[in-house]
Amino acid sequence: MQKVTVAEVLQKVLENTPYEAAISKTREIVLRDRPEPQRLLIQFQQEISGIVTDAETGDPLPGVNVMVPNTTVGTSTNENGEYSITAPDNADSLAFSFIGYQRQAVPINGRSTINVQLQSEVQSLGDDVVVTALGITRDERSIGYSSQEVGGDDLTYSQDQNVIGSLSGKIAGVQISGSSGASMGGTQTIKIRGVNSLSGEGQPLIVVDGTPISNQNFAGSGGADFGNLAQDVNPNDIESVNVLKGPAASALYGIRGQYGVVMITTKSGSGERDFSVDFNSSFEVQRAGNFMEYQNKYGAGYKLDFNTLSNGDPYVATNWDESWGPRMDGTMVREFFSFYPQDPRYGELTPFEPQPDNVKNFFETGFKSNQGITISGSGENSNYRLSFNDSRTEGVYPNTWHKRNNLGASVTTDVSEDWTFSTNLNYARNSGQRPPQGYGYGSQYFRQWFQRNVSMEELKNYKYDDGTIKHWNIGVPSAGETPSPAYWDNPYFLANENETRDDRNRVFGDFSVEYNVIPELTLNASVRGDVYVQSIEWKSAVGGTGTSGYTVGKYENREMNYDVSAQYKNNWDKISVDATLGGNIYDRNYSYLRQSTVGGLSTPGYYNIEASVDRPDNTSYKLEKQIYSAYGLLSLGYDETYFVDVSVRNDKSSTLPENNNSYWYPSVSGSFVFSELIDWDPLTFGKLRLSYAQAGSDLSPYQTTPVYSIGTVYDGTNTLSVPNNLNNPNIEPSFSHSYEGGFDLSFFGRLKLNFTYYEQQSKNQIIPLDISGTSGYNTATINAGLIENKGIEIALSGTPIESKDFMWDSKFNLGRNQNKVVELHPDIDVYTHNSSVYSGTASYLNSYEGEEYGALVGQAYQRDEETGKILLDDNNLPIWTDATHNFGSVLPEFTGGFQNTFNYKNFSLATMISFQSGGQFFSWSRMLAHKTGLAPATAAVNDRGNNVRDPVADGGGVKVEGISASTGQEVSTYVNARDYYRGVLGDDIYEDWVTDASYIKLSEVKLGYTFGNDLMNRLPIRSAEIAVYAKNPVMIWQAAPKGLDPSELSTGSQDITWTETGQLNTVRTFGLNLSLTF
Repeated sequence: MQKVTVAEVLQKVLENTPYEAAISKTREIVLRDRPEPQRLLIQFQQEISGIVTDAETGDPLPGVNVMVPNTTVGTSTNENGEYSITAPDNADSLAFSFIGYQRQAVPINGRSTINVQLQSEVQSLGDDVVVTALGITRDERSIGYSSQEVGGDDLTYSQDQNVIGSLSGKIAGVQISGSSGASMGGTQTIKIRGVNSLSGEGQPLIVVDGTPISNQNFAGSGGADFGNLAQDVNPNDIESVNVLKGPAASALYGIRGQYGVVMITTKSGSGERDFSVDFNSSFEVQRAGNFMEYQNKYGAGYKLDFNTLSNGDPYVATNWDESWGPRMDGTMVREFFSFYPQDPRYGELTPFEPQPDNVKNFFETGFKSNQGITISGSGENSNYRLSFNDSRTEGVYPNTWHKRNNLGASVTTDVSEDWTFSTNLNYARNSGQRPPQGYGYGSQYFRQWFQRNVSMEELKNYKYDDGTIKHWNIGVPSAGETPSPAYWDNPYFLANENETRDDRNRVFGDFSVEYNVIPELTLNASVRGDVYVQSIEWKSAVGGTGTSGYTVGKYENREMNYDVSAQYKNNWDKISVDATLGGNIYDRNYSYLRQSTVGGLSTPGYYNIEASVDRPDNTSYKLEKQIYSAYGLLSLGYDETYFVDVSVRNDKSSTLPENNNSYWYPSVSGSFVFSELIDWDPLTFGKLRLSYAQAGSDLSPYQTTPVYSIGTVYDGTNTLSVPNNLNNPNIEPSFSHSYEGGFDLSFFGRLKLNFTYYEQQSKNQIIPLDISGTSGYNTATINAGLIENKGIEIALSGTPIESKDFMWDSKFNLGRNQNKVVELHPDIDVYTHNSSVYSGTASYLNSYEGEEYGALVGQAYQRDEETGKILLDDNNLPIWTDATHNFGSVLPEFTGGFQNTFNYKNFSLATMISFQSGGQFFSWSRMLAHKTGLAPATAAVNDRGNNVRDPVADGGGVKVEGISASTGQEVSTYVNARDYYRGVLGDDIYEDWVTDASYIKLSEVKLGYTFGNDLMNRLPIRSAEIAVYAKNPVMIWQAAPKGLDPSELSTGSQDITWTETGQLNTVRTFGLNLSLTF
């Protein structure tokens, strides 16, 4: 007798009926209408189980995703690597995937038990695919130049909302610096391999999914920092970031790639799943930290005793903005609020006491919420991904906030075997109310001009019922009169009334089509765009020290790229060929219109240009630029061992003279995978690489012919003025020649070492040269100068420990760069990049021929030539040099980072340490804190056991030692503290305020837990992780005094950070993050 199944019996019985049968999981038989006679009558399910292990160690792997392709059926392995899945009868394979391992698809072939061994991704080193210039994907082994990639997960440790900032310490040879987190989306600058232009410019090109986008800097505008535009990229959308460091890597971008390229690849819907929903939510608390240290012994004034009113009452010197006054010992005095008739304590005496936490009390607890959702999927011929992100921040600075929304969509579809259409579109809206920063703005006078006796509680309610503003720095009024502010406003008045707001709407992305002419030949065409409109408004209220007013600006930018290319790829036996020919048209239009009131506001609180007392000021600007380009790339390989690339690009720029606007930029590189010829077990992979390239840079529009500017109105008619700079109709682009060599090694499949040495010479710099004023101009644009860069880069990564339950991954990056100005111009031996002037003296950022780039220059102590001791004048005060002393380069010697990830069962701990060695900066805050009596040193105890502010005759004073300039004799004596700090170090000598920018910083920490299968199998959730994280939790060590963060110097609009002036406090962030996948 032949055995038959129940399903076969049902099929036979129902063969000629309009019904079909199905067997459920509980073995119940269900009858239903037959939709199509041709369909199978029975739908079966198959139970499959097995164990997933590491192919190298044999250890079971927990948390491996097991999926039935093109379905929502899936599970994951338990702690023992075991899984069990119920798959549809028509399923022919299972897909296994796990972070750090190669994805594997295994045929079912009727089996009920399938055991799988996953191979580590490390073992495929050299076969990894990386995204290079113009979005061309290449095998890592074939690349003959240096590039370094960071995965998206490594960028979101602490939910940093600026992709540039999240790269800090994670790429060798890359320096990240910028504003404090208190600026909420402030500027983050990136320099790759130092500086190679005298102008100081050097920001790399940002490319998102093949689309170049603007990274314009809106920092330092009106005392606020609106940030760089790379912050519009949603970090949660990023799959990876690949930094192309040298000209050989970025040569195919021509002029626009001279300073390197940051290639951002976003996530797509391609994969095993046909539908997936990801949800990411984070909440964080922010606190201002790293406060400057203050003295808390002496309060407001300029002498050690109080002035008195006509009735004999002592009063605080409220008209002084310094703390050189009497001791804060509780003496009953008239404070600033007692001079306001509107105040209930008018005329009363209150204790004169220190307020040690007054600066700290001004800042608030900030909060941030970041919510994101993504829907993605793929089918047989297409994939898609839709994302939305909402980020909201309430800042630590009072009355500040920031909001950002991102909407992204990417779709790729194969409409036929030969045609593929794709699009990546991104919308971003950024808006906020920003804090003021820099010298003289808002709260930042706390570091410069302030009184240690002022209570923030007294200032918080800054407005009386009749609208009068309460200020701490006031002139002493006559009886019954309302005081007026002297030099500085109430910080709460500034925060709540002098608002600075911005709003930006932006769209960037592409539409692309690909046609496979034959399997080896592909044609591509794309239209790529980046468009934004930004509005900024500044309010200055009535009632402050400054003139009231209102300014509004509108900035519009449109950048379009039109690309066509043809790519041919083929292999003949051991020979491989990859050739690309293409062309690009770059078209940019930028404009702004800015309007400001003049003479104040005619109506308080009415912020409109119509409220201008005098004729308002209107400023407009328009920029147009085009570059026409053609390029070619030929890559040859032999036996997967020898590779050579040759590329060339021609750029024709509209900003250069018509007869001198077309230039060629070639590159050549090669790699030798010597591990293919060596049979040595410890060596998994080994490659040597060598490259040469030439890159160029044009200039801004309208620099080759005279451009007249609109001046003041005279007799009802606008006037025009001749520019101060004589433009050059024969100007040429600058050129960089780069040589690079290095090697990539991998040992035991667990340790990877990348080393690079590079040299780059940048000549034909475009600079302004001072000329005689009799010519009608002050400067002329010329080609001159040669800058040399030399350096090394080391990237070390590996897995020191790996066991069944524990794994430690580590990455170390180190970069050393040396910049030298080889030559300038026959007529000059010093080039001044910038200057910072105060009280008639100045510090400068200079470059000298034959020396390091970017010297910090200023007044120093004059010293005796024989002994090196400080020279003193007849009052025993130090003598200073003129402003030509070179304190050293502002550029660091070393930069880098140390990244570690520890996994124990379902727990993970990730840490990021970033560091910098060398580089100098000038601190205005330190200088002015000493000048105004805020710094601890100005109220310290001297070696005689008395306070330095005590009279010298009573044992006080600052000890001074040196050589008398007039007698040549050694001097050891004491001088008045106020004369010393306020009169000399606060005005004339900069040496003590030049600060070493070295630091070691624990910048990011993340502790996470991934929920196990026992819970996930009971919920409609594929995976879930909860994590706590911190950003900037600890400054491990810094050469600079407390209160300064060398990694967050206020940069203004400069790419080179060399001064600190009113730096906002570092923000420490502590957050909670939840990630779910459905």
